[in-house]
Amino acid sequence: MTVKKYIGAGIKIFIAAVVFAFLGLKSLNFFTFTTPADQWFYAYLGFGLTGGGVIAYLLVFMWDADTELKKTVAIVMLVICIVGELATAGFGLQIDTWEKIGYQMTESDFSAMILAVQLLGFAHAAALIVYTAGDAIGNAFGDDDKDGTPNYKDPDYKKNKGNNNQPRPQNQPMHSNAADTELIQLREENARLKAETAKNSQAGKSQD
Repeated sequence: MTVKKYIGAGIKIFIAAVVFAFLGLKSLNFFTFTTPADQWFYAYLGFGLTGGGVIAYLLVFMWDADTELKKTVAIVMLVICIVGELATAGFGLQIDTWEKIGYQMTESDFSAMILAVQLLGFAHAAALIVYTAGDAIGNAFGDDDKDGTPNYKDPDYKKNKGNNNQPRPQNQPMHSNAADTELIQLREENARLKAETAKNSQAGKSQD
């Protein structure tokens, strides 16, 4: 790598660190504001729904997602976590501003924030289910033999699947009749040549 490449990489890391730190701290400020003081750990668990989720789903997409469905789930959740991070960071900025100007939060303000957290939690739960069992569910409701009956209700599909799971018998070596016949002929020819050789040898001795 050239010096410019190193400088560019360093700038990208610096920008990413600044953005993540700013949004992450403001998001954490929001979760800290909404959780009781004696249950501070909930704030960090809540941060896992947003900034933590961004890192988690990015790594899942790069290292674990091995089907199209899993890759789609990881990308969608990556976007949702980024949106959630922006939303909760925005709530954190609002809270800081309202405290400075003495604004009293209304019930609708709290409801909007709680709804955002509920939607984030639902998205994570649904994503985990789809990521873990989505391919199996899709296969069960599919119609591989195109007979109009879902696989989970189709006895033909279950039968064929059972047969496919059974170990296949190994192919036994088959002897060729032609090869056997040729071998017999060679042996007979060899015996005939030996007999003629012996006969000729005896005839030669008799002449002597």
